This record gives sequence, structure tokens and C-alpha cells, in this order.
Amino acid sequence: LRFGALGRILFLKIFFKTKYLTQSELDEVNKKNVLYYGWEYPTQLLVITICFTYACISPIILPVGAVYFLGALLVYKKQILVVYCPTYESGGTMFPSACHRTLTGLLCGQVTLIGYSILKQGFYQPLFLLPLLVFTVGMMNVYKKLYAEPGRQLSIEKALSLDKHSTAVKSFRKDCYRQPVLAEGPAEPKSSNGFTNGSMLGRSKLFEQNPDDESGGKLV
Repeated sequence: LRFGALGRILFLKIFFKTKYLTQSELDEVNKKNVLYYGWEYPTQLLVITICFTYACISPIILPVGAVYFLGALLVYKKQILVVYCPTYESGGTMFPSACHRTLTGLLCGQVTLIGYSILKQGFYQPLFLLPLLVFTVGMMNVYKKLYAEPGRQLSIEKALSLDKHSTAVKSFRKDCYRQPVLAEGPAEPKSSNGFTNGSMLGRSKLFEQNPDDESGGKLV
């Protein structure tokens, strides 16, 4: 719930009449909201990290967290489909980082469980819990290798589809990615009369072949 947008609408509805507002003011009031990923993602990650960390200390937090995320699923699903107006598409760029941080929160919960067991003078239980840390870190590396790193690249199927429907020239030159100024060939300097060296050489050969030209002389 965004209290700023709700308060703005209630204020205008209570103290102003719609017929006295201009169209630009009405558009400003009824404009579609934007989903702030920088606010929503950290909020959900913070909640799940708290649930993982304090689950061993107070297990009642787990059903409370489950109810919270069930409500978040219903609310955000409705808001993303109906309320929020996306201004850009990230293409799932944030999903691998969200999964990585979720597993990091799970690591925090496991470390807390091991430390809490030691505080309760349970010295044998941490020995059986240590493999959980190794397994979680290993799975984080596996997910990164199988999903995160390949997800940054374009798939072969998608690349073939784009090439098939592309209208661009399919020839590749070694200067494709160079600046046009740096990719130009050697240029011939112009003389003071406006002719290049190549054109002057051509005119000299022409005069050599035609000595009886109207100019009356041979240009060497």
C-alpha cells in the first residue's frame, strides 16, 4: 500500500470537485504507478532473511512468514497485472541475484542455528549441521554455473531466430566495430588548385599523350 498516492487521491476527492479540475490535473491524479524494484525486492528479501535467521530461536515466525508471503503473492500479482505500469523490461536480470540472496539468508539461518546449539551446550549437533553450510554454498555455485552465467548470454535458439528474421547485411568486416573515422582508408591530400595528386597525375599523362593540345604545351 502506497500511502502517498492514496493520500493524494483522497485529498483531491474530499477538498476538490472533479469538474473544477483541468485535464492535466486529472491525469496527474489518475496516472499509473510504477513498480519500484529497488524498494520491493529488498523488502521481500529482508523478510525471508529474518524468517530464516530467527526460525531456530522462535519457530512461530515460520507460519507468520508463510502467511505474509501468501498475502504478498495475492497482492503483488494483482498489482503487477492491473495497477503498475512497467516503464522497462529487465528480462529477468534481477532473478538470479534474488535467488542468490535468498540462499545467503538461508546460510545466515544455518549459522544462527549452529551458534544457538553451541550456546545451549549442544556440542555434537553442530558437527552434523556443518555439512549443511558446505551443501548450500555448493548449490549456490551450481545454480550460478547452470543458470546465472548462461542467462547473461543469448541462447543459440534465440540467436538463430534473430538472424533468420534479420534484414541486416550478413557479411562481417574486420572494421565493423571500429569508429567510422578510424575505419576509413588512406586519403589523398588536395593541392592548392583543388585537385588531388591522383587527378594531377592523370592530367599529366593526358597532356603527354596529346602534345598538340589547345593549351599549346605539355604538362609534366
